[in-house]
Amino acid sequence: MNKKGFSLLELIIAIAVLAIGLVGVLQIFPIGLRASQHAGMLTKASFLAQNKIEDVKLAGFDAITELPPKIPMSGKDGDFEWAVKIDEASLEGIESSGDIKKVTVTITWPERNTTRSKEFITYVTK
Repeated sequence: MNKKGFSLLELIIAIAVLAIGLVGVLQIFPIGLRASQHAGMLTKASFLAQNKIEDVKLAGFDAITELPPKIPMSGKDGDFEWAVKIDEASLEGIESSGDIKKVTVTITWPERNTTRSKEFITYVTK
């Protein structure tokens, strides 16, 4: 007797293998979604920091060295909070003459029950 087709045992084994594979694949999706959301937030933070750095550069060296500086030093933009810090630059091999300032922009944002932050640094010269 030469019967063609699948036996019940073969079908049960095939369905079990398929189910195990699907469970594994479905567990990957939330990880990818979280990574995508984190990358999106980091990109938005980078754009906001670049915007604040450009504001500092447009204000000019004299505007940021006056006390108080003529630019906003902190604020909130949507879910993001930002702060600008201006310090004397201490660059290796360059004598500090006061003509170079280190500008640090710190961006913080909430993400998955925690607060993330990223610092962006640039230098402004006279």
